[in-house]
Amino acid sequence: MPLENLFTDEAVDTPEKTQKLLYEKFGVLTNPFPSAGQTSGHPHMPTEADKQVDTAVKIFYSDRKSHVISITASQGIGKTNLLNAYEAALREKLSPLGFFVIRYVADPEPSFDPLIRSLFENLGKDFLRSSINVLSEKQDNNIDQLLEFVRTVEIKLMLQALLNAKNESEEKFDYRLSLAHQWLLGMPVRKVHQNELNVNFRLDTVEAKTRALRDLVYFGAEMKTLAGIFLLLDELEKQDFSLSKTIVLKYLSALRALIDALPKYLFLMVALTTDALNRYREMLPAIRGRLSNEVQLTPLRNEEEAVRLFRFYLEQAKREAKNLVSDKQWQRGNETLLNEDSARLLFYQLSKGSNIQGVRQRDYLNALYEKANESIANATHEF
Repeated sequence: MPLENLFTDEAVDTPEKTQKLLYEKFGVLTNPFPSAGQTSGHPHMPTEADKQVDTAVKIFYSDRKSHVISITASQGIGKTNLLNAYEAALREKLSPLGFFVIRYVADPEPSFDPLIRSLFENLGKDFLRSSINVLSEKQDNNIDQLLEFVRTVEIKLMLQALLNAKNESEEKFDYRLSLAHQWLLGMPVRKVHQNELNVNFRLDTVEAKTRALRDLVYFGAEMKTLAGIFLLLDELEKQDFSLSKTIVLKYLSALRALIDALPKYLFLMVALTTDALNRYREMLPAIRGRLSNEVQLTPLRNEEEAVRLFRFYLEQAKREAKNLVSDKQWQRGNETLLNEDSARLLFYQLSKGSNIQGVRQRDYLNALYEKANESIANATHEF
């Protein structure tokens, strides 16, 4: 019977007991290496690709001119790991420097509409509130002149309605902010939206939402309430695998339109396989130039690169363990969980059966995970 002995005396030790055992024997709390199924949440070892992305981010931060970067590699090389690392780093580094929308999308939907909608959700009512608050302080100037960069008539009418409500009462302001947020998310236009916001048309197409997003981004930049948007799209190759060419072209066209609508304030990073990028460029030549800035990731090419990755994960796990047990009276062990000779041998074995020039990081880390699990199982059995 499955799990028959799960909670008996013969069952595996409690997590804390196991962690204590591993720490006092190997200096780690868990297996330092991720299995093939763990595609996120593990450390990122910087590579040459990081330098290219870092440079692009620094340039974007200094001039706010939009950047588009394509992160390419075959499956299992580290695209998701890189995007996850940059999402975390951007949140950490930029949070004290202004309001940036930082959006990571792990698996983009076939339709572009949910992506645009999610950007409005990330902007939120607080963005509208703070922007109108700044605008209200400038209202002695000509409002039409202040909003001259707003191209969409309905957005301009909405902003004017919010400003009027701000001058009237906080209650009225809050009410109209809620209505404005509903409208921007594409909800049906009802009489209350017409009366309160002076809008008559629903934002029910990707094109309409893109135009509205463009106006709000530029409005936020002008009011200094929005510093920029970082959009990280992972596994974009999935658009090509199981969908019709028409759907893929529609998505790519919408992506191109978003890039063209925001020549400033957008940093877009897409991760996809090299084959998918080449196919997309052929399917829609107009997007070729937009996705020309390519950062290529490479597999592990030799034993030295493999051992460097092995050391990085092991040392990272030991550092994290030391920090986590700082308030416990546990003695750190120095026994070897997995030695470098074993790490080299695993790389050699994988390289012999590899169908690419090198070894995929995912495959190598999974092999390390399984080998380390053997040592962990032996240690817990001895205990």
